[in-house]
Amino acid sequence: MPLYEYACDECSESFTLLQTTHVKPGETICPKCGTTHVKKRFSTFSSKISGETDLSGGGHSCPPSGCGCC
Repeated sequence: MPLYEYACDECSESFTLLQTTHVKPGETICPKCGTTHVKKRFSTFSSKISGETDLSGGGHSCPPSGCGCC
């Protein structure tokens, strides 16, 4: 499940929730004031890589355009 960041329109509280992708507008509740008047904020993401990873630029195949590791 992804993490979503929100800002409350009523009390200006910023909060992060772990939610499914099936949550509809109006279903998210501000934990501070209880309103459903919240807006999703743009946020970054991360991912998990399983196994051994060499980020030094060796030991893996970069695409011809590069992968940003070097």
